Formats: sequence, structure tokens, C-alpha cells
Amino acid sequence: MAMRDAVLRSGQGERWFRWRGKDVSRVENLSDIVFALAVTLIVAQDVPDTFVELAGLWRDVLASGLCFALLLLIWRSHYIFFRRYDLEDGLTVALNSALLLLVISFAFPLKFLADFLVLLYTGGFESSADIRAVLSLDQAPILTVVYALGYAAVFGVFGLMYRHAGALADALDLTDAERALTRVEVSRNIGHVAVALVVIATALFAPQPFNVVSGALFMSLGVVQALIGRRTLKRLKRADADQAGAVAASDGR
Repeated sequence: MAMRDAVLRSGQGERWFRWRGKDVSRVENLSDIVFALAVTLIVAQDVPDTFVELAGLWRDVLASGLCFALLLLIWRSHYIFFRRYDLEDGLTVALNSALLLLVISFAFPLKFLADFLVLLYTGGFESSADIRAVLSLDQAPILTVVYALGYAAVFGVFGLMYRHAGALADALDLTDAERALTRVEVSRNIGHVAVALVVIATALFAPQPFNVVSGALFMSLGVVQALIGRRTLKRLKRADADQAGAVAASDGR
């Protein structure tokens, strides 16, 4: 919290976006508590009883790190939204509450998946029978659908939050660049949801083994977001050039 408050006091914003949130609101305080609880649920574990258990603790640390990284990504998106718009109206609170419910509900399922993947790819299972005892081929597509639905829901909520902020553009006195960036954020979140829906469709309708590994399609998110980001940067630089030209013309007169 001290670091966060220091950033706020510095007045730091973004190149094309003025941060309207100056103080941490009660909505954000509650949100931080829920995010902290989710992290606690993920990293909590029993103290090892033997050296063998201690030596194998690195897998749990790795799995917890993966979960923490995803939660940190969601928290950062949440943090930036409230810094940009500083909204506390009823719809924003309702959408934020839905987001927090999703975060806390998926803490344990997220850790389960991370533990399984780390064990699978680091040789933690002694035999294929041990793997099937945890997750069978028939269960894998169902598990993928559950996580993809949760992923789509989280970023769908973010998309609705940005859409709501865009509808309040006049009240928030957003600049042209800020309005454009708000629309881009809606598109970014739609991209997340669209990829998750493709994953769900593949898991449900593709034949084996494609339905089992449908979660790998999430890697396409990097390409989708990179394309959106590249187009956005070009538009913002063009807007900067147009504004500079307009100012120069005005000074010339």
C-alpha cells in the first residue's frame, strides 16, 4: 500500500491518459482485500514434515508463481481502470463486485490447474496411471471449458466496465485520445473473450486429441493483443501529429 500511495502522490499518469483517481476509494480498498485473500488461498500450504517434502516444494512455488502472475495481471488492469476514471457509481460497483466474486471463486480451481500442469511438465507424476487419477482425457476438455468460461467472464466484466466509462465520456471530460483508448480497451477485452470462446468451442466439438489440448489456443492472445496495440499506437501518434500541426497553424496566425 505504501508504494501504491507513493505512486498516487507523484501524480503519475500515462502519456495519453490523465489519471483522475487521486485517492484510494473504499471500492478499491475492498478489492485489494479480496485480491490479497485470493493470493493467500493460492500460496497457503502445510509445512513440510520431511526433507523429501521440502525438496519437492519448488514445484508448489512454481505453481503458486504462475497463479500469482495471472492474479497480478487482473489486479493491474483493475488498478489502471480506477486510476483512469475514478468511478464509484452503482453500475461500476456492481460490475466490480462481480469481478471480485469471479476472482475469489477461481482461486482454488486455478491452483489445481497450475499444480497439475507443473507436475505434468516437470516429471512429477510417476506413471500415466497417476496422471489419469488426477485428470483423465475425458475430463480434460470439461476442465478447459470451466476455466475458459471463467477467463471470458473476467475479461467480459472488464469490457463492460470500459464500455460504461466510455458512455460517461462527456461527464468525465475525456479527451479525444482518452475516448479512443477507452474504445481500444473494450476491443482488447472482447479479444480475450473471443479467444476464450474459440477454446470452449474446440474443447466441446473437436475430436481427440485436439479437444484435450484446446487450451493451447490461448497462446494466440499474444498475437491478437499485439495487433490491436500496434494499430492503437499508430492512431495515437497520428493524433499527436495532427494536434501539433493544429497548434503550429494557430500560432502562425
